[in-house]
Amino acid sequence: MYLIHWPLGASLVILTTAALSSVDPDAAWQNFKVTHGRQYRNIHEETTRKAIFFENFDKVATHNKLYEEGLVGYSLKINKYSDLTQEEVKNTLNGYKKSKVSVSNIEVIQFIPDEDADIPDEFDWRDKGAVTPIKDQGHCGSCWAFSSTGALEGQYFLKHGELPSISEQNLVDCSFEHNNIGCSGGDMNPAFTYVHDHDGIDSEDSYPYEGVDGECRYVPSGNVTSTKGYATIDNGNENYLKAAIATIGPIAVAIDASQSEFQQYSEGIYYNEACSSGANDPETELDHAVLAIGYGSEDGQDYWLIKNSWGTTWGEEGYIKMARNRDNNCGVAAEASFPLNY
Repeated sequence: MYLIHWPLGASLVILTTAALSSVDPDAAWQNFKVTHGRQYRNIHEETTRKAIFFENFDKVATHNKLYEEGLVGYSLKINKYSDLTQEEVKNTLNGYKKSKVSVSNIEVIQFIPDEDADIPDEFDWRDKGAVTPIKDQGHCGSCWAFSSTGALEGQYFLKHGELPSISEQNLVDCSFEHNNIGCSGGDMNPAFTYVHDHDGIDSEDSYPYEGVDGECRYVPSGNVTSTKGYATIDNGNENYLKAAIATIGPIAVAIDASQSEFQQYSEGIYYNEACSSGANDPETELDHAVLAIGYGSEDGQDYWLIKNSWGTTWGEEGYIKMARNRDNNCGVAAEASFPLNY
């Protein structure tokens, strides 16, 4: 893979649907390089990246024509990943790798909804204050760590009424013994197991995110929270996931984000016929970990509200609405879990 200068906090000049129909691709390329501070090593690399950008530019423009005609329910945009191929994004950013949990005395239960619980038609944990601002995993396959901390943060808030930012780098550097492999991928349940076995995890302030594999520097004095175990949600059961979000908190989920449209998602309800439906699908490809923080309906279409870890310039200021009640499209409910508070 080519090396590029990729600042974590790059700003974005958004090329909207209307703009793409009128902007010359060469002008869009120049805008992209300036906006994202791209500095390529040589003319060969820049030529290669430019060709990839033009291909993605065409995909966005073509897709958005279908969106304008009402033939698809979501739009795309040029973003900081537009000079990367679909395979590069999959291999670098989509770091969910289902793993066997290492031996531990951790409590593991299966979530069963309370039959008497009031499950509203729409819900958003941001309205309750249980969701930290959008984070950015950078050029590291640590999505699993961000999904894990998001669920831990939500549970802490519900117990204590405060919302700490919990350290993803702590998990990236320190949970190898629990079968996670840092920037090369991992799984949320082994991450919860690590937190339990070490009786805690550091705050973001005490263990800041770096986006690269490093030596474990966990210190008990920086500990924010722990967990007595975790709960899993019935494979592919969207009704159970809905109930868990409404009654438990933000839920860690794995999805199929392998399609090129996900890479450049802009807004609307993301439904992709090429997506697998989850763990019972023989063509399963759950490759990315995110946080389910709500659900609702828009223009008659049900959706999951998902917090991603690709910064605020991706999607709807860092979020995506994913199709709900459409045969578990993209596997949102296939591998869902949450930590158990003491």
